Amino acid sequence: MSRAVAFALVLAAGLALPAGRARGAACCMSATATGQGRLLAWERFAVGLRTSVIGGVGSWDADGNWHEYSRDYAEVDWRSEVWTIIGLGRRLSLYGRLPWIVGYRRAGNLGDNVSANLADVQAGARFQLLDIGEYRWLPALALTFATTFPTGRTVDAADIGGSGVTSRGAWVFSFGAIVEKTYMPWFVRLAAGVSVPLARERPDLGVSQRFGVGLQLALVGGVELVERLVLSLVTRLTYEDAIRRDGAVVPNSTRTDFGFGPALSWRFDPHWTLQAGLDTGLFVSGLGDNTSGRVTGVLGARYGFF
Repeated sequence: MSRAVAFALVLAAGLALPAGRARGAACCMSATATGQGRLLAWERFAVGLRTSVIGGVGSWDADGNWHEYSRDYAEVDWRSEVWTIIGLGRRLSLYGRLPWIVGYRRAGNLGDNVSANLADVQAGARFQLLDIGEYRWLPALALTFATTFPTGRTVDAADIGGSGVTSRGAWVFSFGAIVEKTYMPWFVRLAAGVSVPLARERPDLGVSQRFGVGLQLALVGGVELVERLVLSLVTRLTYEDAIRRDGAVVPNSTRTDFGFGPALSWRFDPHWTLQAGLDTGLFVSGLGDNTSGRVTGVLGARYGFF
């Protein structure tokens, strides 16, 4: 609860900044700053490639205690995804992601294991209620909806080493809102979302299982260092309710994941943007719950058509 309050306070501080007179870059600075982003004001569609190397460091148990992995165990995932955003008029856009994961695991006497599989495909829509600068004193506001398709490989179908797991196996429906305020050369953006997974049969356990409803918060603040070169700081928090099997709550199965890191984007050409980023947790007890601690390095390239 205190983390959510902290997000709200930072957002309020960002909104309190005087609006000023926005230059043409104001609507564009944050669009390509991190991840998939959104379309620039003049673009008809955009496509991109994003690749991440994710190294496991340890894990938090159900009591929030941190445990570093032993020397006998190692995990590294290489995730690559192709994504696209298509504009349908001034305010509506559709987007999709096609991810692929190559996983490596080393677990004691089990030896090394490498596997590559498709992960979960996602498709969604974004509706821009208010654009940046549309009203002088109001922040931009967008609503999002997404469906995640269970196209990856689940834990009950994976090999003994576990490197082939790329999906939780459930359909997931997500809803979110994005609030953004720009005061050149700064911007602040808060994204809040709710994800609702559907139940699925676990043939290995002989039960119907449903993962908990999730809450996602992400706060991004950035500054344009020089024209078209943007440095951002991303902070994220995910909370997930308890797992249920045949309708019964699985004890101590809630999940909390916190992380942060810098991101850098360079729109070196009107059509092209290069992106880089780093994401990490704070690997101490109390800052995670039933989740792995990982360090992620990201590189991406984006092409916008207009």
